[in-house]
Amino acid sequence: MAVTIQNLINDLNRYIGDSSNDRITENDRFQYITEGVVWVQERLGNDLQNSTYQLEYIDGVNYYKITNSIADLLQGADLRRSKEDHDQSFAHKSARELAEEIGQGAGESSWSIERRDGDTFLVVNHGSKFTSKIISNFDSLNDGGGVWTVDNINSDGLNLTLDLNEKKEGIGSLNFDIDVSQSANDRASLINTNLDVGDLSEFEDTGSFIFWLYLPSVTNFSSVTLYWGSDSSNYWSSSVTTDINGGAFSVGWNRIKVDWSSSTKTLTPDISSISYVKVDINYTSAQADDTDYRIDNMIIGKPENLTFHYLSWSVGKDSSGNDINSFSATTDVPYFSDSYDQLKFPVSHIAASLAFADLRLGENSQMHERKATLSLRDVSKYIPSSRTPELKSFKVRGVRFNKRRI
Repeated sequence: MAVTIQNLINDLNRYIGDSSNDRITENDRFQYITEGVVWVQERLGNDLQNSTYQLEYIDGVNYYKITNSIADLLQGADLRRSKEDHDQSFAHKSARELAEEIGQGAGESSWSIERRDGDTFLVVNHGSKFTSKIISNFDSLNDGGGVWTVDNINSDGLNLTLDLNEKKEGIGSLNFDIDVSQSANDRASLINTNLDVGDLSEFEDTGSFIFWLYLPSVTNFSSVTLYWGSDSSNYWSSSVTTDINGGAFSVGWNRIKVDWSSSTKTLTPDISSISYVKVDINYTSAQADDTDYRIDNMIIGKPENLTFHYLSWSVGKDSSGNDINSFSATTDVPYFSDSYDQLKFPVSHIAASLAFADLRLGENSQMHERKATLSLRDVSKYIPSSRTPELKSFKVRGVRFNKRRI
């Protein structure tokens, strides 16, 4: 039978010898029990707090913003892949070391958590079983076999050049401007009609195109549309209105992800002979002339499902099964319920300690804190933590090349 907050309140009332709301209100009791659960979580950090998140990892994409998707992340525990029906764990490293290994194109399968600019990222360095394929490095105007041009008739694009200064990968990026009086189509188009992409059968429906796009302004910017096919009449197309993490476009470099599964097919493109790629930069009619749009490093890959294990700061669930970070109802359920119900005792003792402290009864408060500590002492022996410690070595363990050049 599940332990509920009412069970903890009953124990708390017994410890303090008072079930009335005269000195301690119902809200006070909820607060004490919430703090008691957090106290237990901080001292144990064990697998009772373990939750999982399914990451769709794409070879060549190393940073995954999880600020919203794992809003209850307290601490990372492990990252695993499925291999021959056995779990293979990744090495846990510092964000700094992992950044160096990613930059060197080296290292074993590993992960880290990086927090910056108010966001949380899961960082992964891994040679996926699904190798990405380079569509274009954008290191020259004829990169990838064909010639990149801007459509200066049916779009507002012009002045396409190689930019050796501002880039994300390789030796450069392609830079272009827009002149809104050039057409009435509210877009700038970058086209290659003879790109040596070849066969993309292995990526059909499951793959994603990923590339970098530099935006000098986003005030009137609306979307990006990608076209790919065998020619300008036979193709797939799909538009996106957010960056790869589902966030709003921002000034500067944005990583774009276009999923094949959301595309529209026009006529009969030959998937075994892809040579036509077009990128449309779309904006509203309020857009003014602008300069220095850039594009860099387009790949196509398909996801390998990895399981991320992490410790959740959620204290439990409400009666509807939603995660909560504080208790407010007697029907709420603490995170350890039905897994190790005996944790109700240290939680209730800490709640009593907090209640006595507010009542200025110091000896009683200290006594219940000692009882909580003693009752918690042996739990880690029965329910250990599967967290993997960070490796502290900066030794390069090998070089791998994940992407194949076309």
